[in-house]
Amino acid sequence: MRCFRGRTSRRDFYVARSASGGAWLTPIARYFVWQPEFIDGSHKHWRVDCFVRQHELSPAPMSLGESLVAALIREQLCTEPIWMSAHSSSELDGKAFGEVFTDD
Repeated sequence: MRCFRGRTSRRDFYVARSASGGAWLTPIARYFVWQPEFIDGSHKHWRVDCFVRQHELSPAPMSLGESLVAALIREQLCTEPIWMSAHSSSELDGKAFGEVFTDD
């Protein structure tokens, strides 16, 4: 996980290990880390937007967001002040435009 000044996006996965040593990865969240350029009424700060998928394996959005912020601070990728927003989301539909997938 890397944190850039500006915008970055990453995904979090629920990991279940298989008996053969492999793993199943279930995407449970996407997050964006950035520093707002136009600040009105607040100090310069990092912003973390954590979008948690509505799925039986997903933790509570605030819990995952708080864990994410703790990891960013622990790894010295971001420093306080930080505003974290937790969101709950699910994909409604999707459509490929052009050759998106290699399996087709």
